[in-house]
Amino acid sequence: MAEALVMVALSPTMRDGVIAGWNVQEGQSVRAGDSLCEVETDKASMPYEAPKAGTILKILVSAGGTAAVGQAIAVLGKSGEDWAAVVADSSPSSPAPAIEPAEHEQTSTMPSFPALGPVAAPLTAKSPPLSSPPRSSPLARKLARAHNLDIRGIRGTGTDGRVVARDIESYAENQTQFSAAPVAATMPSQHTGESVAPGRLRSDREPLSRMRSIIAERLKASYNDAPHYFVRSAVDVERLLELRETVTAGQEKRLSLNAFIMRIVAAALERHPLVNARWEGDAIRYMPNADLALAVAREHGLVTPVVRACEGKSVRQIDAELGDLVKRARDGTLSPEHYSNATFTISNLGSFGVEEFTAIINPPASAILAVGAIGEEARVIRGAIVVRRMMRITLSSDHRVIDGAVAAAFMAELKEMLEEPGRVLV
Repeated sequence: MAEALVMVALSPTMRDGVIAGWNVQEGQSVRAGDSLCEVETDKASMPYEAPKAGTILKILVSAGGTAAVGQAIAVLGKSGEDWAAVVADSSPSSPAPAIEPAEHEQTSTMPSFPALGPVAAPLTAKSPPLSSPPRSSPLARKLARAHNLDIRGIRGTGTDGRVVARDIESYAENQTQFSAAPVAATMPSQHTGESVAPGRLRSDREPLSRMRSIIAERLKASYNDAPHYFVRSAVDVERLLELRETVTAGQEKRLSLNAFIMRIVAAALERHPLVNARWEGDAIRYMPNADLALAVAREHGLVTPVVRACEGKSVRQIDAELGDLVKRARDGTLSPEHYSNATFTISNLGSFGVEEFTAIINPPASAILAVGAIGEEARVIRGAIVVRRMMRITLSSDHRVIDGAVAAAFMAELKEMLEEPGRVLV
């Protein structure tokens, strides 16, 4: 018997989803577990799998269309069945229950760049530099990585030139007839000071992805609803960096500076629990654990993976979890529990050379710490001018939850802990 395939809630906060692209056509037979389409939510793009074998009788929401949770997006049944009657009987007012897809089914919208390998056409000295990665489906990017292909050289046949799975599969079957010239040979250096080839700037108009739309809505709501104010401090990080070098001496991989900062922030939150809180309209809820998020930039938006209960973990434990979360982000396997419900967020732009900045609070938390670059500065210590490595930090706080004096006390304690990390870490 034919049945309607409805949009399901792929995360606890999902209200609707965008059909990024269909992998099947009307009249096509499918097996249980086949990927029918890709659904973009606020944080990820995930495959929608066929619940059973059958024939796609009708596609009700085309690629690029939005469907509310519970709304029918296609009809699956036996060839020749009446799909119209099924649509008439389906009710969008009964939303499908939220499901938590298996970890291997989840695919982030962060673009993944495969290792350098063969491209879709031979490259010569006269070939123009390759442009930025084209719009592509998560499944296509996954297949490109599996086949060691550079997706930038593959022509897309999906909506608006989007590279879809069939494009990767088609090229993979015929790639032996193409040259295996490395992409790196034609990529211009970004740091040599040489003139940049014309045409590098863009003049197109790119429709908003579901992720970018939701990020825009949430950050606008955060900035409009939460009265932000900012507290800044300059931190002498000489001893912190020396401790990091001592702890990781002789090891192949150094512990990340972010792991040290997160552990020290957790200790400061224990001393100042009024900062580890959230606004609930008629109450302020104080959170029992320091669940710290680290903002990670992606091409189409930010994601904030969370390390839970940092107050009870060592720097090494935090660093290991961060490494795992970064790998998941690169593999596209972050799930909602990995990036939701942080109690405090850290945004570090120091690696980009940004000396100081302010950040917008990441709900439902009430504060976010912006961390700038480390640089040498002349300081006066006990009447002598010395060169010290300094780092500037800025705390953005929700004034509904955190009073100015509370934020100032927290920042003073955090500054002392960062400057004397032995108080916390030894």
